[in-house]
Amino acid sequence: NTRNAFKLAADDKSIALPLYVAEVDGQTKYIVPMNGAGLWGPIWGFVALNDDCNTIFGTDFGHQGETPGLGAEITTSQFSGQFHGKEIFKGGEFKSIAVVKAGHKADDKDYVDGISGGTLTSDGVNNMLDASLRPYVLYLTNNAKK
Repeated sequence: NTRNAFKLAADDKSIALPLYVAEVDGQTKYIVPMNGAGLWGPIWGFVALNDDCNTIFGTDFGHQGETPGLGAEITTSQFSGQFHGKEIFKGGEFKSIAVVKAGHKADDKDYVDGISGGTLTSDGVNNMLDASLRPYVLYLTNNAKK
């Protein structure tokens, strides 16, 4: 239960967070579970990073009760596919990935277009990415394949 693990670790820094390590086509991937809040309830997902611990290999998102055709679009490959190849570090500093309104940009980090009509869910994904990846920064920095 990664949701509970994140809650416990927020209060007790000695509690280790879950991290999955997989091999895909001979390459190591680091898979970070994520938990957050959408408009109508919990949202969750996974972000898989390449062995540089920076470049996104893939993402997958889920939700409990987002609106079909709007916020629920986070589960589509059209949304999650935008993350492939994006970087969570810029200039050696953790930046996460911004989820922005279509046609907008993020100044100092990689970004993807949010869901049209699903602004609050998009904001939830944006916040979830930052809050869920941030506790792994030290691990990712120390384990990045150069």
